[in-house]
Amino acid sequence: MTNDIKCPHCGAYHCIKWDSYSRDVVHINNEEKKINVQRYKCKICGRTFSKLPEDVFPRKKYSRSAIIQMIEWKYLYGGGLRKVGKTSDRKTIYPSSTIWKYIQWIGPKSKEALEKLKIIFSGVITVDEIYYKCNGGTGVHIVVSAVCEDKNGKYTVIIGSEDFMIELSEESRKDKRKMKKEIREMLSKHIEKVLQDVAERYGVTCIKMVLTDDDPIYSTIVPNIFPFAIHRICLWHILKNFLKALEKLYGNSKIFQKVIPAINSLWHVNNQKKAMEILDKVQSILGSTNKKITRRLAKLRERIIKNRIGLLDFRTNNPSESTFARIKPLIKVIKSFQSEDGMKNYLNSMVMWYNTSVFVDGAHRGKSPIELVCPAGVGDKITPFSYI
Repeated sequence: MTNDIKCPHCGAYHCIKWDSYSRDVVHINNEEKKINVQRYKCKICGRTFSKLPEDVFPRKKYSRSAIIQMIEWKYLYGGGLRKVGKTSDRKTIYPSSTIWKYIQWIGPKSKEALEKLKIIFSGVITVDEIYYKCNGGTGVHIVVSAVCEDKNGKYTVIIGSEDFMIELSEESRKDKRKMKKEIREMLSKHIEKVLQDVAERYGVTCIKMVLTDDDPIYSTIVPNIFPFAIHRICLWHILKNFLKALEKLYGNSKIFQKVIPAINSLWHVNNQKKAMEILDKVQSILGSTNKKITRRLAKLRERIIKNRIGLLDFRTNNPSESTFARIKPLIKVIKSFQSEDGMKNYLNSMVMWYNTSVFVDGAHRGKSPIELVCPAGVGDKITPFSYI
Protein backbone atom coordinates (compact mmCIF):
# COMPACT_ATOMS: atom_id res chain seq x y z
CA MET A 1 0.00 0.00 0.00
CA THR A 2 1.35 3.45 -0.99
CA ASN A 3 -0.20 6.35 0.92
CA ASP A 4 1.63 9.11 -0.95
CA ILE A 5 0.02 8.36 -4.34
CA LYS A 6 -3.31 10.06 -5.03
CA CYS A 7 -5.90 8.48 -7.32
CA PRO A 8 -6.72 10.93 -10.16
CA HIS A 9 -10.24 9.45 -10.45
CA CYS A 10 -11.61 9.61 -6.89
CA GLY A 11 -8.88 11.47 -4.97
CA ALA A 12 -8.21 8.64 -2.50
CA TYR A 13 -4.71 7.80 -1.22
CA HIS A 14 -5.29 4.03 -0.85
CA CYS A 15 -3.39 2.76 -3.92
CA ILE A 16 -1.26 -0.29 -4.58
CA LYS A 17 1.33 -0.99 -7.28
CA TRP A 18 -0.27 -2.71 -10.26
CA ASP A 19 2.31 -3.79 -12.84
CA SER A 20 4.57 -1.48 -14.89
CA TYR A 21 5.49 -0.86 -18.50
CA SER A 22 8.20 0.86 -20.54
CA ARG A 23 7.86 3.45 -23.30
CA ASP A 24 10.08 5.60 -25.49
CA VAL A 25 10.20 9.35 -24.88
CA VAL A 26 12.01 11.99 -26.93
CA HIS A 27 13.68 14.46 -24.59
CA ILE A 28 15.39 17.81 -25.21
CA ASN A 29 17.76 17.97 -28.22
CA ASN A 30 15.79 15.10 -29.80
CA GLU A 31 17.39 12.54 -27.49
CA GLU A 32 15.26 9.38 -27.29
CA LYS A 33 15.22 7.39 -24.06
CA LYS A 34 13.28 4.45 -22.69
CA ILE A 35 11.56 5.05 -19.35
CA ASN A 36 9.80 2.71 -16.94
CA VAL A 37 6.31 3.75 -15.87
CA GLN A 38 4.71 2.38 -12.70
CA ARG A 39 0.99 1.60 -12.76
CA TYR A 40 -1.23 1.73 -9.66
CA LYS A 41 -4.67 0.47 -8.67
CA CYS A 42 -6.97 2.38 -6.34
CA LYS A 43 -8.44 0.25 -3.54
CA ILE A 44 -11.44 2.57 -3.22
CA CYS A 45 -12.72 2.92 -6.80
CA GLY A 46 -10.87 -0.05 -8.30
CA ARG A 47 -9.55 1.92 -11.29
CA THR A 48 -5.95 1.82 -12.51
CA PHE A 49 -3.68 4.69 -13.54
CA SER A 50 -0.04 5.44 -14.40
CA LYS A 51 2.33 7.76 -12.57
CA LEU A 52 4.32 9.56 -15.26
CA PRO A 53 7.45 11.68 -14.68
CA GLU A 54 6.79 15.43 -14.49
CA ASP A 55 8.35 16.05 -17.91
CA VAL A 56 6.28 13.40 -19.74
CA PHE A 57 2.75 13.80 -21.14
CA PRO A 58 0.35 10.85 -21.48
CA ARG A 59 0.03 9.52 -25.04
CA LYS A 60 2.70 11.91 -26.37
CA LYS A 61 6.05 10.79 -27.71
CA TYR A 62 7.83 14.09 -27.04
CA SER A 63 8.53 15.33 -23.53
CA ARG A 64 7.47 18.71 -22.23
CA SER A 65 11.01 20.12 -22.48
CA ALA A 66 11.37 18.89 -26.10
CA ILE A 67 8.01 20.43 -27.11
CA ILE A 68 8.96 23.75 -25.55
CA GLN A 69 12.38 23.65 -27.25
CA MET A 70 11.02 23.03 -30.76
CA ILE A 71 8.34 25.75 -30.45
CA GLU A 72 10.86 28.20 -28.98
CA TRP A 73 13.15 27.54 -31.94
CA LYS A 74 10.30 28.30 -34.31
CA TYR A 75 9.59 31.72 -32.82
CA LEU A 76 13.17 32.54 -31.84
CA TYR A 77 14.83 31.85 -35.20
CA GLY A 78 11.77 32.86 -37.25
CA GLY A 79 12.50 30.60 -40.22
CA GLY A 80 10.39 28.02 -42.02
CA LEU A 81 9.45 24.81 -40.24
CA ARG A 82 12.03 22.68 -42.05
CA LYS A 83 14.83 25.18 -41.43
CA VAL A 84 13.91 25.68 -37.79
CA GLY A 85 13.84 21.93 -37.16
CA LYS A 86 17.63 21.86 -37.44
CA THR A 87 20.18 23.55 -35.21
CA SER A 88 23.28 25.21 -36.59
CA ASP A 89 25.35 22.05 -36.08
CA ARG A 90 22.69 19.95 -37.88
CA LYS A 91 22.81 17.34 -35.09
CA THR A 92 19.41 18.03 -33.55
CA ILE A 93 16.50 17.63 -35.96
CA TYR A 94 12.79 17.95 -35.28
CA PRO A 95 10.41 17.03 -38.14
CA SER A 96 8.55 20.05 -39.52
CA SER A 97 5.19 18.25 -39.20
CA THR A 98 5.91 17.58 -35.51
CA ILE A 99 6.69 21.24 -34.81
CA TRP A 100 3.45 22.34 -36.48
CA LYS A 101 1.44 19.65 -34.66
CA TYR A 102 2.62 20.85 -31.25
CA ILE A 103 2.10 24.51 -32.15
CA GLN A 104 -1.51 23.56 -32.83
CA TRP A 105 -1.68 21.66 -29.54
CA ILE A 106 -0.28 24.53 -27.48
CA GLY A 107 -2.43 27.21 -29.20
CA PRO A 108 -5.62 26.83 -27.09
CA LYS A 109 -3.50 26.63 -23.91
CA SER A 110 -1.78 29.89 -24.92
CA LYS A 111 -5.12 31.60 -25.50
CA GLU A 112 -6.33 30.47 -22.08
CA ALA A 113 -3.11 31.71 -20.44
CA LEU A 114 -3.47 35.12 -22.13
CA GLU A 115 -7.08 35.47 -20.95
CA LYS A 116 -6.02 34.73 -17.36
CA LEU A 117 -3.07 37.14 -17.49
CA LYS A 118 -3.23 39.96 -14.94
CA ILE A 119 -0.28 42.34 -14.57
CA ILE A 120 0.53 45.69 -13.02
CA PHE A 121 1.28 48.39 -15.59
CA SER A 122 1.21 52.15 -16.16
CA GLY A 123 -2.43 52.34 -17.27
CA VAL A 124 -1.42 53.04 -20.88
CA ILE A 125 -2.44 50.56 -23.59
CA THR A 126 -1.84 50.52 -27.33
CA VAL A 127 -3.97 48.89 -30.01
CA ASP A 128 -2.92 47.95 -33.53
CA GLU A 129 -3.59 45.34 -36.19
CA ILE A 130 -1.73 43.49 -38.92
CA TYR A 131 -3.00 41.81 -42.10
CA TYR A 132 -1.85 38.58 -43.74
CA LYS A 133 -2.98 35.84 -46.14
CA CYS A 134 -4.99 32.86 -44.94
CA ASN A 135 -6.57 30.11 -47.03
CA GLY A 136 -7.21 32.35 -50.05
CA GLY A 137 -8.59 35.16 -47.88
CA THR A 138 -7.27 37.83 -45.56
CA GLY A 139 -6.53 37.33 -41.88
CA VAL A 140 -6.36 40.10 -39.28
CA HIS A 141 -4.35 39.94 -36.06
CA ILE A 142 -5.31 42.56 -33.42
CA VAL A 143 -2.96 43.12 -30.49
CA VAL A 144 -3.53 45.11 -27.29
CA SER A 145 -0.26 45.88 -25.50
CA ALA A 146 0.17 47.29 -22.00
CA VAL A 147 2.93 49.89 -21.73
CA CYS A 148 5.15 49.21 -18.72
CA GLU A 149 7.83 51.61 -17.55
CA ASP A 150 10.76 51.41 -15.14
CA LYS A 151 14.11 53.18 -14.64
CA ASN A 152 15.51 51.41 -17.71
CA GLY A 153 12.79 52.59 -20.09
CA LYS A 154 9.50 51.46 -21.58
CA TYR A 155 8.52 47.98 -22.76
CA THR A 156 5.27 46.20 -23.60
CA VAL A 157 3.36 43.11 -22.51
CA ILE A 158 0.58 41.81 -24.75
CA ILE A 159 -2.63 41.60 -22.67
CA GLY A 160 -5.19 41.06 -25.44
CA SER A 161 -5.27 39.40 -28.82
CA GLU A 162 -7.95 38.67 -31.41
CA ASP A 163 -7.70 36.91 -34.76
CA PHE A 164 -10.26 36.52 -37.50
CA MET A 165 -10.36 35.71 -41.18
CA ILE A 166 -12.36 37.28 -43.98
CA GLU A 167 -13.17 35.30 -47.10
CA LEU A 168 -12.91 37.82 -49.92
CA SER A 169 -15.15 37.76 -52.96
CA GLU A 170 -13.65 37.56 -56.45
CA GLU A 171 -14.57 41.18 -57.07
CA SER A 172 -12.88 42.51 -53.93
CA ARG A 173 -9.70 40.51 -54.59
CA LYS A 174 -9.16 42.52 -57.74
CA ASP A 175 -9.92 45.88 -56.08
CA LYS A 176 -7.85 46.91 -53.04
CA ARG A 177 -10.35 49.57 -51.99
CA LYS A 178 -13.21 47.10 -51.88
CA MET A 179 -10.99 44.64 -50.04
CA LYS A 180 -10.18 47.19 -47.32
CA LYS A 181 -13.84 48.15 -47.01
CA GLU A 182 -14.84 44.51 -46.59
CA ILE A 183 -12.22 43.98 -43.89
CA ARG A 184 -13.16 47.22 -42.12
CA GLU A 185 -16.73 46.07 -41.63
CA MET A 186 -15.61 43.19 -39.42
CA LEU A 187 -12.56 44.92 -37.94
CA SER A 188 -14.69 47.28 -35.86
CA LYS A 189 -16.59 44.39 -34.23
CA HIS A 190 -13.44 42.46 -33.31
CA ILE A 191 -11.57 45.51 -31.97
CA GLU A 192 -14.55 46.23 -29.73
CA LYS A 193 -14.54 42.62 -28.54
CA VAL A 194 -10.86 42.52 -27.53
CA LEU A 195 -10.99 45.95 -25.84
CA GLN A 196 -14.14 44.93 -23.93
CA ASP A 197 -12.28 41.88 -22.66
CA VAL A 198 -9.41 44.07 -21.43
CA ALA A 199 -11.90 46.41 -19.72
CA GLU A 200 -13.55 43.48 -17.90
CA ARG A 201 -10.24 42.05 -16.68
CA TYR A 202 -8.52 45.26 -15.59
CA GLY A 203 -11.45 47.60 -14.97
CA VAL A 204 -12.50 50.64 -16.96
CA THR A 205 -10.92 53.13 -14.53
CA CYS A 206 -7.55 51.31 -14.61
CA ILE A 207 -7.00 52.32 -18.25
CA LYS A 208 -5.80 55.94 -18.28
CA MET A 209 -4.69 56.31 -21.89
CA VAL A 210 -5.29 54.44 -25.16
CA LEU A 211 -2.79 54.91 -28.03
CA THR A 212 -3.97 54.12 -31.56
CA ASP A 213 -3.21 55.05 -35.15
CA ASP A 214 -5.27 57.49 -37.21
CA ASP A 215 -7.94 54.95 -38.16
CA PRO A 216 -11.45 56.48 -37.69
CA ILE A 217 -12.71 53.16 -36.27
CA TYR A 218 -11.01 53.87 -32.94
CA SER A 219 -12.57 57.33 -32.50
CA THR A 220 -15.96 55.78 -31.73
CA ILE A 221 -14.96 52.50 -30.05
CA VAL A 222 -12.39 53.81 -27.52
CA PRO A 223 -14.59 56.52 -25.86
CA ASN A 224 -17.47 54.05 -25.53
CA ILE A 225 -15.44 51.37 -23.75
CA PHE A 226 -13.00 53.62 -21.83
CA PRO A 227 -14.93 56.86 -21.10
CA PHE A 228 -12.39 57.98 -18.46
CA ALA A 229 -9.28 57.40 -20.59
CA ILE A 230 -7.47 59.82 -22.88
CA HIS A 231 -7.50 58.65 -26.48
CA ARG A 232 -4.18 59.61 -28.04
CA ILE A 233 -3.65 59.36 -31.78
CA CYS A 234 -0.20 58.61 -33.10
CA LEU A 235 1.41 61.81 -34.38
CA TRP A 236 3.58 59.85 -36.81
CA HIS A 237 0.53 58.34 -38.52
CA ILE A 238 -1.22 61.72 -38.72
CA LEU A 239 1.77 63.49 -40.28
CA LYS A 240 2.44 60.57 -42.62
CA ASN A 241 -1.15 60.61 -43.94
CA PHE A 242 -1.14 64.41 -44.20
CA LEU A 243 2.09 64.49 -46.23
CA LYS A 244 0.84 61.64 -48.38
CA ALA A 245 -2.31 63.62 -49.23
CA LEU A 246 -0.21 66.71 -50.00
CA GLU A 247 2.15 64.77 -52.26
CA LYS A 248 -0.79 63.34 -54.16
CA LEU A 249 -2.15 66.85 -54.72
CA TYR A 250 1.02 68.86 -55.34
CA GLY A 251 3.57 66.23 -56.31
CA ASN A 252 7.20 67.16 -55.66
CA SER A 253 6.51 70.88 -56.17
CA LYS A 254 8.02 73.88 -54.34
CA ILE A 255 4.92 74.18 -52.16
CA PHE A 256 5.31 70.59 -51.01
CA GLN A 257 9.01 71.13 -50.27
CA LYS A 258 8.16 74.20 -48.14
CA VAL A 259 5.53 72.36 -46.13
CA ILE A 260 7.72 69.34 -45.20
CA PRO A 261 10.09 71.16 -42.77
CA ALA A 262 7.18 73.03 -41.19
CA ILE A 263 5.23 69.81 -40.57
CA ASN A 264 8.30 67.98 -39.27
CA SER A 265 8.93 70.76 -36.76
CA LEU A 266 5.82 69.56 -34.87
CA TRP A 267 8.05 66.80 -33.47
CA HIS A 268 9.96 69.40 -31.42
CA VAL A 269 6.91 71.27 -30.06
CA ASN A 270 5.95 70.89 -26.40
CA ASN A 271 2.93 73.21 -26.07
CA GLN A 272 -0.29 74.01 -27.92
CA LYS A 273 0.61 77.62 -28.73
CA LYS A 274 3.71 76.69 -30.75
CA ALA A 275 1.83 73.88 -32.46
CA MET A 276 -0.90 76.31 -33.57
CA GLU A 277 1.71 78.74 -34.89
CA ILE A 278 3.21 75.98 -37.05
CA LEU A 279 -0.22 75.05 -38.42
CA ASP A 280 -0.88 78.73 -39.22
CA LYS A 281 2.38 78.79 -41.15
CA VAL A 282 1.41 75.64 -43.07
CA GLN A 283 -2.00 77.16 -43.82
CA SER A 284 -0.41 80.34 -45.17
CA ILE A 285 1.87 78.30 -47.48
CA LEU A 286 -0.97 76.19 -48.82
CA GLY A 287 -3.69 78.83 -48.88
CA SER A 288 -7.27 77.59 -49.18
CA THR A 289 -7.08 76.01 -52.61
CA ASN A 290 -8.11 72.50 -51.58
CA LYS A 291 -11.06 71.67 -49.30
CA LYS A 292 -9.69 68.24 -48.26
CA ILE A 293 -6.37 69.70 -47.08
CA THR A 294 -8.20 72.48 -45.23
CA ARG A 295 -10.36 69.89 -43.47
CA ARG A 296 -7.28 67.87 -42.49
CA LEU A 297 -5.62 70.95 -40.99
CA ALA A 298 -8.80 71.82 -39.09
CA LYS A 299 -8.99 68.29 -37.71
CA LEU A 300 -5.34 68.45 -36.67
CA ARG A 301 -6.01 71.71 -34.78
CA GLU A 302 -9.00 70.16 -33.05
CA ARG A 303 -6.99 67.13 -31.93
CA ILE A 304 -4.20 69.30 -30.50
CA ILE A 305 -6.71 71.42 -28.57
CA LYS A 306 -8.46 68.33 -27.15
CA ASN A 307 -5.10 66.75 -26.17
CA ARG A 308 -5.66 63.93 -28.65
CA ILE A 309 -2.04 64.33 -29.78
CA GLY A 310 0.69 64.07 -27.15
CA LEU A 311 3.04 67.05 -27.19
CA LEU A 312 4.90 66.05 -24.02
CA ASP A 313 4.68 62.26 -23.88
CA PHE A 314 3.31 59.32 -25.85
CA ARG A 315 3.40 61.15 -29.17
CA THR A 316 3.42 57.97 -31.21
CA ASN A 317 2.05 54.44 -31.21
CA ASN A 318 5.64 53.20 -30.96
CA PRO A 319 4.95 50.61 -28.20
CA SER A 320 2.66 48.73 -30.59
CA GLU A 321 5.13 49.14 -33.44
CA SER A 322 7.95 47.71 -31.30
CA THR A 323 5.72 44.73 -30.49
CA PHE A 324 4.96 44.17 -34.17
CA ALA A 325 8.64 44.52 -35.04
CA ARG A 326 9.20 41.23 -33.20
CA ILE A 327 6.11 39.35 -34.37
CA LYS A 328 5.70 40.57 -37.97
CA PRO A 329 8.57 38.43 -39.32
CA LEU A 330 7.04 35.39 -37.61
CA ILE A 331 3.76 36.01 -39.44
CA LYS A 332 5.35 36.76 -42.81
CA VAL A 333 7.44 33.58 -42.79
CA ILE A 334 4.15 31.65 -43.05
CA LYS A 335 3.32 32.83 -46.57
CA SER A 336 -0.28 31.65 -46.28
CA PHE A 337 -2.07 29.81 -43.49
CA GLN A 338 -4.02 26.76 -44.65
CA SER A 339 -6.89 27.04 -42.16
CA GLU A 340 -8.42 29.53 -39.75
CA ASP A 341 -7.84 27.25 -36.74
CA GLY A 342 -4.21 26.75 -37.72
CA MET A 343 -3.79 30.50 -38.02
CA LYS A 344 -5.31 31.20 -34.58
CA ASN A 345 -3.27 28.54 -32.80
CA TYR A 346 -0.04 29.78 -34.38
CA LEU A 347 -0.74 33.41 -33.45
CA ASN A 348 -1.91 32.61 -29.90
CA SER A 349 1.29 30.66 -29.26
CA MET A 350 3.34 33.47 -30.79
CA VAL A 351 1.74 36.09 -28.52
CA MET A 352 2.54 34.16 -25.34
CA TRP A 353 6.05 33.42 -26.60
CA TYR A 354 6.54 37.19 -26.94
CA ASN A 355 5.38 37.70 -23.34
CA THR A 356 7.56 34.97 -21.83
CA SER A 357 10.69 35.13 -24.00
CA VAL A 358 13.65 37.07 -22.65
CA PHE A 359 15.24 40.22 -24.02
CA VAL A 360 18.47 39.40 -25.83
CA ASP A 361 20.09 42.81 -25.36
CA GLY A 362 19.57 46.21 -23.78
CA ALA A 363 18.82 47.16 -20.18
CA HIS A 364 16.37 44.27 -19.71
CA ARG A 365 18.66 41.58 -21.10
CA GLY A 366 17.95 38.10 -19.78
CA LYS A 367 14.49 38.94 -18.45
CA SER A 368 11.02 38.49 -19.95
CA PRO A 369 8.41 41.31 -20.15
CA ILE A 370 6.14 39.45 -17.71
CA GLU A 371 8.98 38.82 -15.28
CA LEU A 372 9.66 42.56 -15.09
CA VAL A 373 6.09 43.38 -14.00
CA CYS A 374 5.47 40.41 -11.67
CA PRO A 375 6.03 40.55 -7.90
CA ALA A 376 9.38 39.43 -6.52
CA GLY A 377 9.77 35.68 -6.33
CA VAL A 378 7.44 34.98 -9.25
CA GLY A 379 9.75 35.87 -12.12
CA ASP A 380 12.00 32.85 -11.71
CA LYS A 381 9.01 30.56 -12.34
CA ILE A 382 8.09 32.23 -15.60
CA THR A 383 9.75 30.60 -18.58
CA PRO A 384 8.59 30.32 -22.18
CA PHE A 385 5.43 28.16 -22.33
CA SER A 386 5.69 27.29 -18.61
CA TYR A 387 1.88 27.08 -18.49
CA ILE A 388 1.63 23.82 -20.48
